[in-house]
Amino acid sequence: KMYVVGPFMWEKDTTGWRFKWNRNVNTAGGMVMCLPTDTQDLPRRFSIFAAGGPLASLLLAVLAYGIYAMGFKGSPKGDIANEILGSFFLFTAFLSLFFFITTAVHLHVGGFYTDGARISRLLRGGDRAQFDSLLLKFVTQSSSGIRPKLLNTNEIEEGLTIGQRINEPFRVYLHSYLYQAALDKGEVEKAEKHLLDYIGEAENIPDGIRNMVWLEATFFYAYAKKDLAEAEKYLNQYQASPIIPKAQIFATEGAIETLKNNREVAISKIEAAEKEIPNMIDKGVGVALKEKLQILKSEIT
Repeated sequence: KMYVVGPFMWEKDTTGWRFKWNRNVNTAGGMVMCLPTDTQDLPRRFSIFAAGGPLASLLLAVLAYGIYAMGFKGSPKGDIANEILGSFFLFTAFLSLFFFITTAVHLHVGGFYTDGARISRLLRGGDRAQFDSLLLKFVTQSSSGIRPKLLNTNEIEEGLTIGQRINEPFRVYLHSYLYQAALDKGEVEKAEKHLLDYIGEAENIPDGIRNMVWLEATFFYAYAKKDLAEAEKYLNQYQASPIIPKAQIFATEGAIETLKNNREVAISKIEAAEKEIPNMIDKGVGVALKEKLQILKSEIT
Protein backbone atom coordinates (compact mmCIF):
# COMPACT_ATOMS: atom_id res chain seq x y z
CA LYS A 1 0.00 0.00 0.00
CA MET A 2 2.89 2.39 0.72
CA TYR A 3 6.64 2.45 0.15
CA VAL A 4 8.85 5.14 1.72
CA VAL A 5 12.57 5.74 1.15
CA GLY A 6 13.86 8.93 2.79
CA PRO A 7 11.98 11.90 1.27
CA PHE A 8 10.33 9.73 -1.41
CA MET A 9 6.93 8.12 -0.99
CA TRP A 10 4.85 5.92 -3.29
CA GLU A 11 1.22 5.12 -2.50
CA LYS A 12 -1.01 2.58 -4.21
CA ASP A 13 -4.61 3.47 -5.04
CA THR A 14 -7.23 2.19 -7.47
CA THR A 15 -5.37 3.66 -10.46
CA GLY A 16 -1.93 2.34 -9.53
CA TRP A 17 1.12 3.83 -7.80
CA ARG A 18 1.37 7.56 -7.09
CA PHE A 19 4.46 9.50 -6.01
CA LYS A 20 4.44 11.99 -3.12
CA TRP A 21 7.09 13.78 -1.10
CA ASN A 22 7.50 12.35 2.40
CA ARG A 23 7.72 15.15 4.98
CA ASN A 24 7.39 12.90 8.03
CA VAL A 25 10.77 12.55 9.75
CA ASN A 26 9.60 9.47 11.70
CA THR A 27 9.28 7.42 8.49
CA ALA A 28 12.29 8.89 6.64
CA GLY A 29 14.45 5.87 7.45
CA GLY A 30 12.28 3.72 5.21
CA MET A 31 8.91 2.03 5.55
CA VAL A 32 6.74 -0.47 3.72
CA MET A 33 3.04 -0.80 4.51
CA CYS A 34 1.24 -4.00 3.54
CA LEU A 35 -2.15 -5.23 4.73
CA PRO A 36 -3.29 -8.86 5.01
CA THR A 37 -6.46 -9.88 3.21
CA ASP A 38 -7.66 -12.26 5.96
CA THR A 39 -7.02 -13.05 9.65
CA GLN A 40 -5.74 -16.62 9.27
CA ASP A 41 -2.44 -17.31 11.12
CA LEU A 42 -1.75 -13.57 11.42
CA PRO A 43 1.07 -13.66 14.05
CA ARG A 44 3.28 -15.98 11.98
CA ARG A 45 2.58 -14.18 8.71
CA PHE A 46 3.17 -10.77 10.26
CA SER A 47 6.45 -11.94 11.82
CA ILE A 48 7.71 -13.02 8.38
CA PHE A 49 6.65 -9.67 6.91
CA ALA A 50 8.32 -7.68 9.73
CA ALA A 51 11.56 -9.65 9.30
CA GLY A 52 11.80 -8.42 5.70
CA GLY A 53 13.07 -4.95 6.68
CA PRO A 54 16.11 -5.99 8.78
CA LEU A 55 16.98 -8.84 6.41
CA ALA A 56 16.88 -6.51 3.38
CA SER A 57 19.23 -4.10 5.18
CA LEU A 58 21.62 -6.95 6.05
CA LEU A 59 21.57 -8.26 2.48
CA LEU A 60 22.33 -4.80 1.09
CA ALA A 61 25.18 -4.37 3.60
CA VAL A 62 26.76 -7.68 2.54
CA LEU A 63 26.25 -6.93 -1.17
CA ALA A 64 27.65 -3.38 -0.98
CA TYR A 65 30.69 -4.45 1.05
CA GLY A 66 31.30 -7.36 -1.32
CA ILE A 67 31.35 -5.00 -4.30
CA TYR A 68 33.70 -2.66 -2.42
CA ALA A 69 36.05 -5.49 -1.37
CA MET A 70 36.23 -7.07 -4.82
CA GLY A 71 36.33 -3.96 -6.96
CA PHE A 72 37.72 -1.05 -4.96
CA LYS A 73 39.55 -2.15 -1.79
CA GLY A 74 43.30 -1.79 -2.25
CA SER A 75 42.95 -0.09 -5.63
CA PRO A 76 45.67 2.48 -6.56
CA LYS A 77 45.27 6.02 -5.24
CA GLY A 78 44.78 8.95 -7.58
CA ASP A 79 41.70 7.89 -9.54
CA ILE A 80 39.13 10.30 -8.05
CA ALA A 81 36.11 8.71 -9.73
CA ASN A 82 37.18 5.26 -8.55
CA GLU A 83 37.72 6.49 -4.99
CA ILE A 84 34.32 8.21 -4.87
CA LEU A 85 32.55 5.08 -6.15
CA GLY A 86 34.41 2.87 -3.69
CA SER A 87 33.55 5.22 -0.82
CA PHE A 88 29.91 5.12 -1.89
CA PHE A 89 29.72 1.31 -1.65
CA LEU A 90 31.61 1.30 1.65
CA PHE A 91 29.31 3.98 3.11
CA THR A 92 26.24 2.09 1.87
CA ALA A 93 27.51 -1.09 3.53
CA PHE A 94 28.02 0.54 6.92
CA LEU A 95 24.77 2.53 6.74
CA SER A 96 22.77 -0.61 5.85
CA LEU A 97 24.47 -2.52 8.68
CA PHE A 98 23.47 0.30 11.04
CA PHE A 99 19.84 0.07 9.84
CA PHE A 100 19.93 -3.71 10.28
CA ILE A 101 21.09 -3.40 13.88
CA THR A 102 18.66 -0.61 14.82
CA THR A 103 15.63 -2.35 13.29
CA ALA A 104 16.51 -5.84 14.55
CA VAL A 105 16.86 -4.87 18.22
CA HIS A 106 13.87 -4.46 20.55
CA LEU A 107 13.07 -0.72 20.63
CA HIS A 108 10.05 1.59 20.85
CA VAL A 109 10.96 4.98 19.39
CA GLY A 110 8.88 7.92 18.16
CA GLY A 111 5.58 6.05 18.44
CA PHE A 112 6.83 3.05 16.44
CA TYR A 113 8.11 -0.38 17.42
CA THR A 114 11.14 -1.70 15.54
CA ASP A 115 10.64 -4.79 13.41
CA GLY A 116 12.67 -6.79 15.91
CA ALA A 117 10.43 -5.67 18.75
CA ARG A 118 7.27 -6.65 16.90
CA ILE A 119 8.62 -10.10 16.05
CA SER A 120 9.86 -10.63 19.61
CA ARG A 121 6.49 -9.66 21.12
CA LEU A 122 4.59 -12.06 18.89
CA LEU A 123 6.96 -15.00 19.41
CA ARG A 124 7.15 -14.66 23.19
CA GLY A 125 3.41 -15.11 23.68
CA GLY A 126 1.52 -13.81 26.71
CA ASP A 127 -0.42 -10.57 27.01
CA ARG A 128 1.71 -8.63 24.54
CA ALA A 129 1.34 -11.26 21.84
CA GLN A 130 -2.41 -11.42 22.54
CA PHE A 131 -2.69 -7.64 22.30
CA ASP A 132 -0.73 -7.48 19.03
CA SER A 133 -2.79 -10.33 17.54
CA LEU A 134 -6.06 -8.61 18.40
CA LEU A 135 -4.88 -5.27 17.00
CA LEU A 136 -3.74 -6.97 13.80
CA LYS A 137 -7.13 -8.64 13.55
CA PHE A 138 -9.03 -5.34 13.81
CA VAL A 139 -6.75 -3.63 11.29
CA THR A 140 -7.19 -6.53 8.86
CA GLN A 141 -10.98 -6.69 9.22
CA SER A 142 -11.44 -2.95 8.84
CA SER A 143 -9.04 -2.62 5.91
CA SER A 144 -10.79 -5.51 4.15
CA GLY A 145 -14.12 -3.63 4.23
CA ILE A 146 -15.87 -4.57 7.49
CA ARG A 147 -17.50 -1.36 8.64
CA PRO A 148 -16.91 -0.17 12.24
CA LYS A 149 -20.31 -1.13 13.69
CA LEU A 150 -19.82 -4.74 12.58
CA LEU A 151 -16.50 -5.16 14.39
CA ASN A 152 -16.61 -7.19 17.60
CA THR A 153 -16.53 -4.42 20.22
CA ASN A 154 -16.22 -6.99 23.02
CA GLU A 155 -12.91 -8.09 21.53
CA ILE A 156 -11.84 -4.46 21.16
CA GLU A 157 -12.66 -3.89 24.84
CA GLU A 158 -10.70 -7.04 25.68
CA GLY A 159 -7.71 -5.67 23.78
CA LEU A 160 -8.07 -2.35 25.61
CA THR A 161 -8.12 -4.11 28.99
CA ILE A 162 -4.96 -6.04 28.10
CA GLY A 163 -3.34 -2.85 26.80
CA GLN A 164 -4.06 -1.02 30.05
CA ARG A 165 -2.76 -3.95 32.11
CA ILE A 166 0.60 -4.02 30.29
CA ASN A 167 0.72 -0.23 29.78
CA GLU A 168 0.79 -0.68 26.00
CA PRO A 169 1.04 2.68 24.13
CA PHE A 170 -0.68 1.24 21.04
CA ARG A 171 -3.92 0.84 23.00
CA VAL A 172 -4.69 4.37 21.80
CA TYR A 173 -5.73 2.89 18.44
CA LEU A 174 -8.40 0.76 20.12
CA HIS A 175 -10.09 3.94 21.36
CA SER A 176 -10.29 4.94 17.70
CA TYR A 177 -12.01 1.67 16.74
CA LEU A 178 -14.50 2.02 19.62
CA TYR A 179 -15.19 5.63 18.58
CA GLN A 180 -15.77 4.67 14.95
CA ALA A 181 -18.03 1.75 15.96
CA ALA A 182 -20.19 3.93 18.25
CA LEU A 183 -20.47 6.71 15.65
CA ASP A 184 -21.37 4.18 12.95
CA LYS A 185 -24.18 2.91 15.22
CA GLY A 186 -25.44 6.45 15.79
CA GLU A 187 -24.48 6.38 19.47
CA VAL A 188 -23.20 9.94 19.56
CA GLU A 189 -22.62 10.32 23.30
CA LYS A 190 -20.74 7.04 23.53
CA ALA A 191 -18.74 8.01 20.44
CA GLU A 192 -17.76 11.29 22.09
CA LYS A 193 -16.53 9.46 25.20
CA HIS A 194 -14.32 7.16 23.13
CA LEU A 195 -13.13 10.12 21.03
CA LEU A 196 -12.05 12.00 24.16
CA ASP A 197 -10.20 8.88 25.37
CA TYR A 198 -8.54 8.76 21.95
CA ILE A 199 -7.53 12.42 22.21
CA GLY A 200 -6.33 11.91 25.79
CA GLU A 201 -3.76 9.33 24.68
CA ALA A 202 -2.82 10.99 21.38
CA GLU A 203 0.76 11.59 22.55
CA ASN A 204 1.39 7.87 21.92
CA ILE A 205 0.76 8.36 18.19
CA PRO A 206 3.64 9.42 15.87
CA ASP A 207 3.55 13.10 14.90
CA GLY A 208 2.51 12.71 11.26
CA ILE A 209 -0.26 10.24 12.06
CA ARG A 210 -1.41 12.19 15.14
CA ASN A 211 -2.99 14.76 12.87
CA MET A 212 -5.63 12.13 12.12
CA VAL A 213 -6.86 12.55 15.71
CA TRP A 214 -7.50 16.27 15.25
CA LEU A 215 -9.18 15.63 11.90
CA GLU A 216 -11.45 12.97 13.44
CA ALA A 217 -12.38 15.35 16.27
CA THR A 218 -13.09 18.18 13.83
CA PHE A 219 -15.34 15.96 11.73
CA PHE A 220 -17.18 14.59 14.78
CA TYR A 221 -18.04 18.00 16.24
CA ALA A 222 -19.02 19.41 12.85
CA TYR A 223 -20.99 16.37 11.65
CA ALA A 224 -22.45 14.76 14.79
CA LYS A 225 -22.57 17.56 17.39
CA LYS A 226 -23.07 20.55 15.05
CA ASP A 227 -20.66 22.50 17.26
CA LEU A 228 -18.68 24.86 15.02
CA ALA A 229 -16.56 26.36 17.81
CA GLU A 230 -15.41 22.95 19.07
CA ALA A 231 -14.81 21.71 15.52
CA GLU A 232 -12.63 24.71 14.70
CA LYS A 233 -10.71 24.28 17.97
CA TYR A 234 -9.49 20.88 16.78
CA LEU A 235 -9.10 22.04 13.18
CA ASN A 236 -6.60 24.65 14.40
CA GLN A 237 -4.42 21.83 15.77
CA TYR A 238 -4.50 19.89 12.50
CA GLN A 239 -1.60 20.07 10.04
CA ALA A 240 -1.71 18.58 6.55
CA SER A 241 0.05 15.24 6.15
CA PRO A 242 0.43 13.07 3.01
CA ILE A 243 -0.33 10.00 5.15
CA ILE A 244 -3.92 11.09 5.89
CA PRO A 245 -6.51 9.94 3.28
CA LYS A 246 -7.86 12.73 1.09
CA ALA A 247 -11.40 11.39 1.49
CA GLN A 248 -11.35 12.18 5.21
CA ILE A 249 -9.82 15.61 4.65
CA PHE A 250 -12.49 16.56 2.09
CA ALA A 251 -15.25 15.05 4.26
CA THR A 252 -14.16 17.14 7.24
CA GLU A 253 -14.02 20.29 5.13
CA GLY A 254 -17.47 19.43 3.76
CA ALA A 255 -18.88 19.01 7.28
CA ILE A 256 -17.47 22.39 8.31
CA GLU A 257 -18.89 24.14 5.24
CA THR A 258 -22.26 22.43 5.76
CA LEU A 259 -22.35 23.75 9.30
CA LYS A 260 -21.55 27.23 7.96
CA ASN A 261 -24.31 26.76 5.37
CA ASN A 262 -21.93 27.40 2.46
CA ARG A 263 -23.91 25.21 0.09
CA GLU A 264 -21.80 25.20 -3.08
CA VAL A 265 -18.46 24.75 -1.31
CA ALA A 266 -19.91 22.04 0.94
CA ILE A 267 -21.26 20.04 -1.99
CA SER A 268 -17.98 20.30 -3.91
CA LYS A 269 -16.03 19.06 -0.86
CA ILE A 270 -18.49 16.21 -0.24
CA GLU A 271 -18.34 15.10 -3.87
CA ALA A 272 -14.52 15.27 -3.80
CA ALA A 273 -14.57 13.06 -0.68
CA GLU A 274 -16.87 10.54 -2.38
CA LYS A 275 -14.47 10.25 -5.32
CA GLU A 276 -11.54 9.57 -2.97
CA ILE A 277 -13.25 6.88 -0.84
CA PRO A 278 -12.12 3.99 -3.14
CA ASN A 279 -8.51 5.05 -2.47
CA MET A 280 -8.83 4.74 1.32
CA ILE A 281 -6.68 2.04 2.92
CA ASP A 282 -9.31 1.52 5.62
CA LYS A 283 -12.17 0.24 3.46
CA GLY A 284 -14.49 -0.34 6.44
CA VAL A 285 -14.26 3.27 7.57
CA GLY A 286 -14.79 4.22 3.94
CA VAL A 287 -18.13 2.35 3.86
CA ALA A 288 -19.32 4.23 6.95
CA LEU A 289 -17.99 7.54 5.66
CA LYS A 290 -19.93 7.18 2.40
CA GLU A 291 -23.20 7.04 4.37
CA LYS A 292 -22.24 10.08 6.44
CA LEU A 293 -21.52 12.03 3.26
CA GLN A 294 -24.96 11.18 1.92
CA ILE A 295 -26.48 12.50 5.15
CA LEU A 296 -24.43 15.71 4.84
CA LYS A 297 -25.66 16.13 1.27
CA SER A 298 -29.28 15.80 2.37
CA GLU A 299 -28.71 18.46 5.04
CA ILE A 300 -27.27 21.02 2.63
CA THR A 301 -29.50 20.44 -0.45
